[in-house]
Amino acid sequence: MAIFLIAIGLLFTGLDFAVASGFSYPAYVAPQGEYMGVTMGANIQTNVTKYILGDHVMIDVLPDVVGCLLIIIGVLMLVKHNKKYIRGLLLAVATGVLSSGLRLLPFFVNSAALVVWALAIFFLLTVCELWMEYTVIYTTVRVSDAMANQGTNRRMQFLWWLSAGSRIFLAALTFVGLFSVARWYRAANLVFVLLYLYQLIESRKYVGSYKVYKEGFNSAVLPNYIREKMLGSSFPEEPNRDISMEELRYVRVLHYDFAGKIQEGELVVNQKIAWQTMRAFYQLYKMEYPIQSVRLVDDYEADDELSMEANNSSAFNYRKVAGREELSKHALGLAIDINPVMNPYVREGEYFPANATEYLERDADKCTGKHRDKMIHRGDLAYRIFRRNGFEWGGDWNHAKDYQHFVAKGRNIRP
Repeated sequence: MAIFLIAIGLLFTGLDFAVASGFSYPAYVAPQGEYMGVTMGANIQTNVTKYILGDHVMIDVLPDVVGCLLIIIGVLMLVKHNKKYIRGLLLAVATGVLSSGLRLLPFFVNSAALVVWALAIFFLLTVCELWMEYTVIYTTVRVSDAMANQGTNRRMQFLWWLSAGSRIFLAALTFVGLFSVARWYRAANLVFVLLYLYQLIESRKYVGSYKVYKEGFNSAVLPNYIREKMLGSSFPEEPNRDISMEELRYVRVLHYDFAGKIQEGELVVNQKIAWQTMRAFYQLYKMEYPIQSVRLVDDYEADDELSMEANNSSAFNYRKVAGREELSKHALGLAIDINPVMNPYVREGEYFPANATEYLERDADKCTGKHRDKMIHRGDLAYRIFRRNGFEWGGDWNHAKDYQHFVAKGRNIRP
């Protein structure tokens, strides 16, 4: 709703078509001599009194004041996502006041003062209107999903700049009175405004979905290229009642690899634990905790065994528990596996992945694995961080031991 209100408001402020009302202005008194050291030329007087003000009070077909009010309401609904909307709100108020002031000015001043004040207000109105639109458009881009909505955002920004350019030129034409040319620029401006507002409305479903915990740690709705990558791979092509793509989030993180280098990682998790996931990985990153890789299981054909054998840390994968018919918490995006080779899943004499044999011995002093220092134990750094962020550890289970596995469930799941 907020985006629709803003779009209608921007339509009202962006199109400057006006008609004369039945209220006539006081007769214009031509100035005699100089005013403030300047002689008012006949052309300037004509342009102001005829083309900017007119003989009667001009009523916008799509009134600026109503547009500003709609923008203010929409911005108030979105300010929770970004405080910079407040600047747009203040500029909308200023635009509405200046627009009203310009229409009422001839009732209060006349002669040279009318010309000077009308030009000044007209200039300020143009600046405030464009600045307001710029603020609202670019703040909306910041709070919408930069990945899933990237194309729409870029088209919207580009078309808005075309609209702004045509309106600046229209303002210049107004100053010099070239109205025979102006109508073509108004037609072009109409096209640009309608096109960029269409893109704005298209972006509404992404507004507020892009969240940043810290630089390099953010979550978003699934971008189209990620959806295409997952469909038929980690996400089934046939419909299911357990989870939808709309309930999942694409999370990007930074982490240290086993060589001590910073790497970019990506996971897909349930929207309910996206914030907890970002926070946990950020805390691991700050402590330089080593994780060999963080990639989607789709890079391994959604084969959990291949992903684990590559010691890849991952989250969502619509699958059953290894060796059982029960649906895994990974299928709901509620579980995360960390360094699975060093932290295998062990149950009734079986273990996964197959290349984790050296790490079945959980005593670091007895383990012969090269990376035995990366094994997760109760009370160690990874354990404490994930526990603080609402996850339970599979190494605490009695029926099996899943040392790689951290799962959020019950009261630990937060929107």
